[in-house]
Amino acid sequence: MTAQLFPRLVLLEIRDSGLRGQVLHDDDQPGPLGLQAPLPALTCRDGLPLEKDSLADLVGDLLLSERQLDAYVLAVLPFEACHWRVLVRPFPEPPEDPIEALRLLDPPLNLPFSLAEAVLDLHPLPGQPDEMLLVASPRRLVDGWIDVFRLAGVKLERLAPAQGCLLAALEEPLRSCEETDLMAVLVPYENDCLLWLFHRGIPVFERALPLGGIELIEELQRCLAFYHRQEPGLRHLRLLLTGPLNDRAELEAALEVEAEELEIAPFGSLLLKGLAIREGRR
Repeated sequence: MTAQLFPRLVLLEIRDSGLRGQVLHDDDQPGPLGLQAPLPALTCRDGLPLEKDSLADLVGDLLLSERQLDAYVLAVLPFEACHWRVLVRPFPEPPEDPIEALRLLDPPLNLPFSLAEAVLDLHPLPGQPDEMLLVASPRRLVDGWIDVFRLAGVKLERLAPAQGCLLAALEEPLRSCEETDLMAVLVPYENDCLLWLFHRGIPVFERALPLGGIELIEELQRCLAFYHRQEPGLRHLRLLLTGPLNDRAELEAALEVEAEELEIAPFGSLLLKGLAIREGRR
């Protein structure tokens, strides 16, 4: 009965290169980043599970090694698995089921799949009551991960898109941005660095950049110059980092801005923090 009344929860971040996660204790405080495992090559591509049996064995062994096989898992899909669009609210009054209403409306969104073939997620945008973020993933990708966790004998409670978790983790700095601010968020990974640009609390640009060196500086400057041409009224750049970055001092000097470090602890990553916030666990 105790396990049913107070089930243990595990936060898990899925990437093509590996898995990482941590246990949430009864007080919703996360434990150490104790769940980490690389994924063998070609088992997962752009978030799509290609070798379900192998991935299921790995997930099961990972949770078993931490004595968490009976825990409920909240997992976040990688950025590559999801496509996003910013929508002006298409309904004069909020429908009872906005996702189903959006499917029926079927607006032209230039996605690589139809809304009928997608799993959809809608998110409010901080300070923007008339706009929202739509995140869509191919249904076969989502169903593929459901199969992986089922084969592993693991109770999957939630599969969340990375973009929604990112927004949840950034809500406070997004609300503090002024009209003339452009906020650049750099998310370093092992081999590259993901850039997100936000204006008025709205995501406007996403791109994978080199991890460091002059290549990162030049690519980031090109991206900023491109968006400044779209919005010449911008006056101030905020640069936020989610982790250690190679050549940070050189980047700050080139952009003439001091980077801000996002507070992630005690979570193991920005996405795990956002996942906990989304689920009301923080």
